[in-house]
Amino acid sequence: MKKKSDSPKFILKFALVPLALVAGLTLSIIPPGIAASTTNATASNRVTSVRPRTDATSTTTSTTSTTTTTTVASATGDGLIDAGPTRSQCLEPKLVGSGLAAIHSAVTKFDGITGTTVTCISAYLNGAPSWTAWEHPWITMPQYGYTSWVAQAPQTRELILQVDLIPSSLENATHPINWETSCAQGKYRSRATVLGASLVAAGLQDSVIRLGAEMNGEWEADFFGTTTTESRMWTRCFDSEVSGLRDAAGEHFLIDWDVNACTGAYPYSNFYPGNAYVDILGLDFYDRGCDAPSTPLTFAQLSAEPYGLNSFEAFAAAQNKPMSLPEWGLMPSPNGDDPAYIDGIGSAVATHDFAFQAYFDAQIQTGVWALSSSTPLSLAAYQKWFGNS
Repeated sequence: MKKKSDSPKFILKFALVPLALVAGLTLSIIPPGIAASTTNATASNRVTSVRPRTDATSTTTSTTSTTTTTTVASATGDGLIDAGPTRSQCLEPKLVGSGLAAIHSAVTKFDGITGTTVTCISAYLNGAPSWTAWEHPWITMPQYGYTSWVAQAPQTRELILQVDLIPSSLENATHPINWETSCAQGKYRSRATVLGASLVAAGLQDSVIRLGAEMNGEWEADFFGTTTTESRMWTRCFDSEVSGLRDAAGEHFLIDWDVNACTGAYPYSNFYPGNAYVDILGLDFYDRGCDAPSTPLTFAQLSAEPYGLNSFEAFAAAQNKPMSLPEWGLMPSPNGDDPAYIDGIGSAVATHDFAFQAYFDAQIQTGVWALSSSTPLSLAAYQKWFGNS
């Protein structure tokens, strides 16, 4: 099982909350002095995405004993992530300061170094202290720049939003069945509709929602628990909140069911919410093994770990759903500058059914390494797979 201290998400959530408040990196609560407003929405009662999988983007792969040739059709017409192999270039940016200028600077710097064109960026809404803060998240406030960044090119830009199922005030990792039961009974569905309406009103109706992300990690506020009863109640909660989000008028959300690689021996089938409530299956997959995190592993070995990339791809294929890599990146140890890991990710994205991938460039404390001149081999590999030329 992956230790809490090994998770960049754990470091992000607990170790750097003060920095996030200052720099706007992953701010997760409504700042003091800003009042929340309530927005009503009209129910639509859908159970499928309004941006369904399209035939406009497809992959054809032919393999011989010595070569593999991959032909990738163009992305969907509107340039946004779709529930299919759009392979969008996303980023968890390393922000210096906050606001639109900071976002532009971070994205421009990454694009300049890697030769890419980032069209989607990640943000974290975890840690909301109350339902009010959960329903009206900080990301919708113009001073942080995310809404403006999307509004400048709404046909090609969007956000990847991590959203906990509950505010932190309800967190109970050792006994989650209480909040899970209330949620499964539909008591939080209307709250999810208010959240959806808040995002739509802010121009974020095309966001990808990583609802309950890394739910198999004990460090998460909405960890599903250790029993089968808890995990299955969690799925009913997930379904209810997805229905609530889809009740929001004007939404075009894609729902990403996002697990952490090789964390806990929990069969995916025990906590998968069902195809009607999921558009994309996401895997957070860093360059460090879980069984022996201090031992260097090849990409093939890393992928073959229990609940690693191989088993996840098989599960996604069985559901006939596209995949994503909402968080991935180099770790300082044990592999360091590891172009083989980048090559493995690049090949997987290029030849399999991936809706998007987001490199974690935020460089949180001793967590993930940013791509730079300090990682020349990995940077060259990244440019080869994901660069524009």
